[in-house]
Amino acid sequence: SKAPDLAAAERHYDEALRIDPRHRNALEYSGELYLMKGDLDKAQARLATLGSECGASGCQQQAQLQAAIERYKAAGNKYVPSNW
Repeated sequence: SKAPDLAAAERHYDEALRIDPRHRNALEYSGELYLMKGDLDKAQARLATLGSECGASGCQQQAQLQAAIERYKAAGNKYVPSNW
């Protein structure tokens, strides 16, 4: 199968976030994209944005990106797709 076009995906997420910087799904997906690209710092920045966006109670997107970052670190800084 063909590898995903990460650059095109990043352009689409960036455009979505330009239109709506608080779009939770775009924040989560772009954070996971950064993990795929090996950019933990940018993924953590997306998580921080979700943290302020979702507030003290948190939200599903924040929890999912947090879990993805934890899997990434546990795998020795390699992206591990979720199985749910």
